[in-house]
Amino acid sequence: MQNLAKIRKRIAREKLVDDFASYLKALNRCRVTVRAYVHCLSLFSEWAVSRGMDDFRCVRKADLETYQADLVRSARYTISTIHIMMRSIRRFYEFLEVTGKVLVNPAACFTLPKLGDRLPKAVLTCDEVRRMLDAPDTTTLSGIRDRAVLEVLYSTGMRVGELSNLTIGDVDIGNHVLRVNKGKGAKDRVVPLGQTAAEWVKRYLQEARSKFAGKLTVKELFLGCRGVPLINAGVGGIVKTSARKAGIEKWVTPHTMRHTCATHMMASGADIIHVQHLLGHVDISTTQIYVKVAQREVKEMHVRCHPSEQDNPPQFLPVPHKLRETNKTGEDHVDE
Repeated sequence: MQNLAKIRKRIAREKLVDDFASYLKALNRCRVTVRAYVHCLSLFSEWAVSRGMDDFRCVRKADLETYQADLVRSARYTISTIHIMMRSIRRFYEFLEVTGKVLVNPAACFTLPKLGDRLPKAVLTCDEVRRMLDAPDTTTLSGIRDRAVLEVLYSTGMRVGELSNLTIGDVDIGNHVLRVNKGKGAKDRVVPLGQTAAEWVKRYLQEARSKFAGKLTVKELFLGCRGVPLINAGVGGIVKTSARKAGIEKWVTPHTMRHTCATHMMASGADIIHVQHLLGHVDISTTQIYVKVAQREVKEMHVRCHPSEQDNPPQFLPVPHKLRETNKTGEDHVDE
């Protein structure tokens, strides 16, 4: 009988997690988010059962604090990962509370671990971006496609999943815009497409895409050689291959192009609200990270390039005689 009771409780726990996953899908959360939350809850469920809590309704706030402390002590996860794990638990208990499956939400006043400034690990310089964009062999069909992919990533700063989901109908070459459907948080937005990027997308559509598609009817914009839509891993392969050809030693991913786009725009004086809309950030505090990155990049450039920062600053020539004037006191005066 004891084993039967344990089995029933396990099924009940799994049912609640499945219901939560269905709830997230109904809110149009992306598959990656749903899978991550379900996985985090599975780990938490195993931990809770090992401590005699075989029902989610038995969990108290103190138990969540103990679980978080155990995660930190294990040294298996970064603070960022622990933050995601605990946030999934908070969302789960919010769901249980809303649906009336718990009377008291133990995560209601639970404090998530504080995240530091999550600055991008790698941001490309303008020269590195130029070398990457020039890396594909544009005498080939795949090279034309790869160049168009890189140009779109750098021009728009969109996420790799957003680029993979682009369809032909999302492209407006004439007006230089792209429509991003169901970005992060199921948000739609329209983003500007730079003139150079638009020209490469146009060339890809005219010269390469139809040959990739063959007789297949495919709506996605970017395709593989067999007419199959280009998935995230395919885009990542294009980016990494181009970085390697360009001689870039940094760890470069599609998200690096997003960070680079935002950082370069902020460093060039773009309005933070415009960058927020371009990237599709709900919270402007996320966009503010790039202000700090841009400041860091400017400081590094100043140290690297400014004459006064060099070991042997140049000796400035004296002011030419013709620029000198003598004022009433007989002192030299230089017009500034």
